[in-house]
This record gives sequence, C-alpha cells and structure tokens, in this order.
Amino acid sequence: MRLRSAALPLFMALLAQEGVAQTRTLLWVWDRPQLFASLPEATGVAYLHATVRLSGTESRTSWRQWPLRVAPGATVVPVVHVALDNLSPSPLDDAQQQAIAAAIEHAATHGNRSGWVQLDFEARRSQREAYVALLRRLQPLRQGGMRISATALASWCMDDPWLPAGLLDEIVPMYFRMGGESARIRQRLGTTGKAAVPACRDAAGLMLGEDWPALRDVKRRYVFHAGSWKNEDFEKLQIGNRDSYK
Repeated sequence: MRLRSAALPLFMALLAQEGVAQTRTLLWVWDRPQLFASLPEATGVAYLHATVRLSGTESRTSWRQWPLRVAPGATVVPVVHVALDNLSPSPLDDAQQQAIAAAIEHAATHGNRSGWVQLDFEARRSQREAYVALLRRLQPLRQGGMRISATALASWCMDDPWLPAGLLDEIVPMYFRMGGESARIRQRLGTTGKAAVPACRDAAGLMLGEDWPALRDVKRRYVFHAGSWKNEDFEKLQIGNRDSYK
C-alpha cells in the first residue's frame, strides 16, 4: 500500500494510538532516574517531559533532567506539567499560553511514538477562560493526528464541570490527595461508580498507597508514585486492581 507523504504522519499516529488504547495502566513518572527493564502486560509509562513554571507574568520551561529507560514496545506518553507560584498569581496571558503550547508541541514532535501528549495543569478559577484559549491553540496538533489528554481535579468531574470536553481526547480526574472534598467525592463514587461528568469516565488518576475508589467501566488508569517505581510495586497494582477497580 502506498501512502501520500502528507498522510503518513497521520497513519503512523493512528497505529500508535491503537497501542495506547490497549494499554490499561500508565505509570506516572516524575523527574527522577527510572529504569523499566520490563513492565506488566498492558502497562505503559507517562513521564514528565517538561515543566512550565508560571510566576506573575513570567514563564520558564525546564526539560526532563534524569534518564528514563523503558522496555521496548511499551507505550510511553510525555507529560507537560504547569507549576504555579502561589505567592505571585499568573494571568495565563498570551505569552504564557504560548510557552505551554510550545512545550506541548515539543513533546508531540520529539520522539513521540504514542500519538498522545498529556497536560497536567491545576488551573485556578481565574485562569479558566485562558485555559480554554490555550486548548484552542492546541487544536492544530489534534487535527494533525495527535491526541491530547489532560488531568483534572476530581471536583471538575463532579459538581464543578467546566472543562470543554470537545477540545480534549481524554480527561483524567485525579482521585487522590483530594483534601477536604475527599469524603464527599468518595461517597459519591461508592454509590455511582463513576464521575458525574460523562467525559471524565474513561480514565482515572490514582495513587499507589492510597485507597482507590471503586470505579466502573474505566478504560485506562494512571497511577502516581510518591517515589521511584520498583518491581515489587507491580504486585500492588494488581491488588489495587482486584479490590478497587472494575
């Protein structure tokens, strides 16, 4: 089969995305040395590719510093994290949006074989309109075949929905470290087994060592580790899977 050159990147992206679709668990890996000589079946890695730090009207991008080695054939998804300065709130202005968009584009085009990029950004309420504008900037990437995932506070997927699902391919509610809202959200999940917002039901963000809510029909889970992943942690993933994840 012959493909036109313009169609080849899209075709390759579709092949990569099929591999992601078959991956049931993605291990979040922050910027620390990590070696995965082998991984459990249907398990991949979502690694920190870049951090964009916002302070006032300034932005600064830093790239992953530590080596990451992953077993051949595993799904690997780059993550762009946005860090906020609580002492100097940011307006998420045009220049800051561009800095984040540039980091995501870099993650999408430098060695990305999964066809996905994840944005990890706990936007403040005052930044929501600008966050939507940022997502609109990213639509050309999606039109070129790249898929965009975004993490979300659990409350955004319950009683405070505001993320425009049509601008994203996946929303990952983070069901850990939920603070004062934890009991209420866990109670609701225990009753319904799913997020209130339909767009938030396909994925879940969980933490190793913290109780996992009982969830139904979740296609993919992302699991956070406070330290470095070790082989013995993989058994804990399976235990969590049996007890709390359906």
